[in-house]
Amino acid sequence: MNLSIFGCGYVGLVTGACFADLGNNVTCYDISKKRVNCLKKAIVPFYEPGLDALVSSKSDDKKLNFTNSLEACLRFSDVYFICVGTPQKTNGRPNLEYIQSSIQSIIDYVDKQIQNKKNLSKKHIFIKSTVPPGTIKNLSKKIKSKKLDSLITISSNPEFLKEGSALQDFMKPDRVIVGSNDHDAVEVIRLLHRPILWKSDRLLAVSPESSETIKYSANAFLAMKISFINEVAKLSDAIGADINDIRKGIGLDERINPNFLYSGIGFGGSCFPKDVRGLSYVYKKNNINPHLVNATINVNDEQLEHFLNKIFAVYPKKTIKDKTFTVWGQAFKPNTDDIRESVGIKLVKKLSPLVKELKIFEPIARKNAQAEHSQLANVSFASKISSSVIRSDALIICTECKEFWNIDSDIFAKLNDKNIFDGRNILDKSSLATSGYNYFGIGR
Repeated sequence: MNLSIFGCGYVGLVTGACFADLGNNVTCYDISKKRVNCLKKAIVPFYEPGLDALVSSKSDDKKLNFTNSLEACLRFSDVYFICVGTPQKTNGRPNLEYIQSSIQSIIDYVDKQIQNKKNLSKKHIFIKSTVPPGTIKNLSKKIKSKKLDSLITISSNPEFLKEGSALQDFMKPDRVIVGSNDHDAVEVIRLLHRPILWKSDRLLAVSPESSETIKYSANAFLAMKISFINEVAKLSDAIGADINDIRKGIGLDERINPNFLYSGIGFGGSCFPKDVRGLSYVYKKNNINPHLVNATINVNDEQLEHFLNKIFAVYPKKTIKDKTFTVWGQAFKPNTDDIRESVGIKLVKKLSPLVKELKIFEPIARKNAQAEHSQLANVSFASKISSSVIRSDALIICTECKEFWNIDSDIFAKLNDKNIFDGRNILDKSSLATSGYNYFGIGR
C-alpha cells in the first residue's frame, strides 16, 4: 500500500519507517528542508535505538522516501497519516494549527481534482497526533460543509510509542486503536497491521471520541501512578519506611502491577506533562472538575522541591555557595536524547545560581543539554563519567541511565563530602552506607 506521512518528527519518522519495513511504500513530508535533506542521507535528527539503521535500510530499498513537496505527498497516496506537533498553550489547550493546516491542504487538493474533473479514490486521513476529544468531529464538519464527506474520511489512530523502545512498541503493540465511523477506514488500519497482528487480533475499533480519550487517559493514568508512588514516598521518608519495599508489596497485587510505581524526582518528556495538562483542559471545557488529573500535576510539580530540600538540609545557604556538585543525567528518561520537560534540566537551572559549580555527565543527550544550559557560566560537561566526580563535593542522580546502575563504587571515593543524592533510587543504599557514604534517596 502507498502511504503518505505528514511530519517527520518522532512519531512520523517511526511510523513511516516501520510501515515501510512491513512492505508498504511510504513518502514522508516535512516543512523543514534541513530535516528532509538530512533524512535523505539517512541522518536521523534525534536518538532512537535502531531507527537510523531502519531508515537507511528502507531508503536504500526505495520503500521510504522524504520530500518537502506537499503536492508530491498528496499525490502519492490515498492514505494519509497526520503526525504533526500539537504544542500546548499556556492554558493547557493543545495548538491544533498544524493539524488544521494539514487537513486543509488535503481538502484543497481533493477540491482541485474535482474541478479538473479527475477520477478520485476515497481519501483516508488518520490522525496520530494527540488531540482533544471532539477534534475529529469538528474537522469532519468542515469536510461535510464542502460536500466532500463521500471522498474524505478522518479517523483517529493514536500512537503508543515509548521513547527508547519505539520500534519494538510499533512492531509488537499491546493494542492498535482506530477511532472511526467509516468501515473502510477501519479495514485500512486492519490491513496495514495484519503482518503484526495476525497471531493475536489486538485491534480495537471505537468511535473517534473514544479513541481520542483513550490516548489522553492512558498517559494520564500512567502519570497518576508515578505521582501516587511519589506521594507515598514522602510518607515513607517521614516515618522511616523504604519505598522500594512498599513498591514491591503493592505491585505484587495483579490488579495494581509494579509498572510505573518507581518513585523519583518526577516525570517529564514530551507526552505525560502535556497530555495530563491537556486532559485537564478538556475536563474544564466540559465543566467537570478534574480532581485526580490536577492532583497528578501538582504532586509532580512539587516532587523536585521535595528532592531539593534534601540537598538544602545537608547544604544550607551559608555553605552551598562554595560547593561543586556532580549531576548525572539530563535526558528526561534513559536511552533517549530528549530533554523536553526534563526534571534534571529543571534541577540544574534551580541549583546553578546557588552553587559554585555544576559538573554534568550525560551519556546520550549531552548536545541538547549543553545547548539548554549554554547561558549558565558555572555549568560544565564531563566527557567521562569518572572525570565528572573529580574535585566534586557531592553527586546528584537525575536519570536512571544504565551506565549508573552498576557503577564501580570506587568512583565515589573522589567525592569530597561523600554525599550521594539519588533522585531515581537506583543505587544500593546499604552497600554505600557500609562503605561510609551518606545516601539520600526518595522515600528511603
